[in-house]
Amino acid sequence: MRLEKVTLLMLMLLLVVAQPASAQDPSTKSNKALKAYQKAEAAYFQRDYKLAEDQLIKATKRDDEFIEAWMLMGAIHYDQKTYNQAVVAYTKVLDIDSASIPMVYYMLGDLYYELEEYHLAARHYSSYLKFYGISEIRRRLAGQSLKHCKMAIEAIENPSNLPVNMGPLINTTADEYINFVDETESSLFVTRKELESIDAHGRKQFSENFYLSLKHNGDWPSPKALNLSWLGQYNAGSMSLSVDGRSMYFTGCYWPGGLGSCDLYLSQKLGESWQVPMNMRRPINTNDWESQAVLSSDASRLFFASRRTGGKGGSDIWMSKKLNNGNWSPPINLGDSINTPDNEMAPFLHADGKTLYFSSNGHGGLGGYDLFVSRQDGVGRWQGVVNVGHPLNTSSDEINMFLNLEGTKAWVSSNRYGGYGGFDIYEVETDERMKPGRVVFFKGLVMDTNDRKPLDARVLVSDLQMGMSVDSTRADPISGYFMLALHPSKHYAINITYPGYLFYSENLDFISDTASSVEKEFLLKPLEKGKSIVLNNIFFDFNSSELKVSSQVELKRLYLLLRDNPSLKIRISGHTDNIGTDAYNQKLSLERALALRDYLLERAIDSERIEVLGHGSEKPLNTNDTEGGRAVNRRIEISIL
Repeated sequence: MRLEKVTLLMLMLLLVVAQPASAQDPSTKSNKALKAYQKAEAAYFQRDYKLAEDQLIKATKRDDEFIEAWMLMGAIHYDQKTYNQAVVAYTKVLDIDSASIPMVYYMLGDLYYELEEYHLAARHYSSYLKFYGISEIRRRLAGQSLKHCKMAIEAIENPSNLPVNMGPLINTTADEYINFVDETESSLFVTRKELESIDAHGRKQFSENFYLSLKHNGDWPSPKALNLSWLGQYNAGSMSLSVDGRSMYFTGCYWPGGLGSCDLYLSQKLGESWQVPMNMRRPINTNDWESQAVLSSDASRLFFASRRTGGKGGSDIWMSKKLNNGNWSPPINLGDSINTPDNEMAPFLHADGKTLYFSSNGHGGLGGYDLFVSRQDGVGRWQGVVNVGHPLNTSSDEINMFLNLEGTKAWVSSNRYGGYGGFDIYEVETDERMKPGRVVFFKGLVMDTNDRKPLDARVLVSDLQMGMSVDSTRADPISGYFMLALHPSKHYAINITYPGYLFYSENLDFISDTASSVEKEFLLKPLEKGKSIVLNNIFFDFNSSELKVSSQVELKRLYLLLRDNPSLKIRISGHTDNIGTDAYNQKLSLERALALRDYLLERAIDSERIEVLGHGSEKPLNTNDTEGGRAVNRRIEISIL
């Protein structure tokens, strides 16, 4: 928006002051005032602002109603960013003649906007729009500026919490940008852009690298550069991490083999080491500029900024979906609800999967780049963009934002007045306008039950009500660690699989359980004779042996286990609680075990590989004196024969 304002200013100057005043009909009758003005005009075009101002002071002393002189005085102060003095000069023009130069109202609107006097700016834009004969492009720009003023006024009238500078250990005279904070808020990743050299022509050369601060005794110490052996002499910036901290997406500009000026790259973490990154290639990267990627918590969508053709103008936010074959779909533009003809950048999608934060200079606000939030509805549409408010946003640039997983705290990069230099990182408590939806964290270690060796097992999460997979990940091969972000108020089936092992089965009920996280060790049993597991996601109605639809996820796991291990033979054992007679319970438990066998036989598993038993209430795992204990005892087990 600022460039458009300057363009309009220069256009106005060409119309009003580019011609010598003597060649027009000057508004003054004083020859001395006119001569002083002509000297000022010549000095202005030589950028000798002091001489020009001195001559204009002489001209206006000779004739206080010399409109051209006051117009040029305003232009001089606008150029020098002495906006208050520019306001005085242009206001004088309106005092002399309020209707001769409508463009003055527009320029006063711009000046008051720069001075953060948004009510006065709105008043002058409105006055400008009342004139007839304004060109369509100027009317559109003035209307857009008026809209921006109204948004700024609303942001101020609905203030956010006050952000706090993170101090001289995190921030320096260089530019610092927030990248990522882990789920325990003990690791903080930043990009630092530092001045490296100035060449003989005065051109500045910068270097960008990633830094990590590890919280100690409640404080953030000075960040240390990440040990990335593959980075070498190249610059890397605009980094984000997957929710589990094991996939790094970042921007590399002018790297060998790149497609455009800046491309997106991916590096995977194994144990404590970041692997050599790969260019994400097409269709993510193009011959244009791509940057600032962020992965959704379920790893199914990638959001990023791009200047590729087909956008709304400038930098837009795009989204690509992960296909079943592991590739990325052609990206789609997020559309008019998010993108404008100006620049939208630095998308950050919270772990709730539906709350998007981004930076824009096209949606209006307090000036420069502001931070905004938009939420996705149930059918995938992005709802109205909301400015996150003042004083979080200022007339300076707020360029990107990161929220903790609970959504209670945010970190912001801003070059506002009062920092340590350039862009600094600020911390702020979120308000209701900014808060995302609640998420539940499911994390743990997967190991061999015998020797506790870490396993890079596959962790699959399914929605029991929908009967479909909703998320998956693979545990780290060195540590066995994994983490997933799940939505609350749902009932999940958890299956953990690894070749040569029985799968692990668990049921997570987040409908009645309000816990914010589940963290435990998961011990997988090798496919050895005598090993057994409980199928925790097999469900029957009361007094029924008919498998419920919600059992389909677990049934498929059991089928795949037998299909992929053709020599494996199993026993399916049914168990009940002690409610009812022994004979009834034995019959019901056997019928339920037979239901599983029938499912497998229908899928061409040989009957000789399956033995079936019904134990009734003979082998309880828990007390039968409570409903919780009885629920544990009502189960299906499989054992290796």
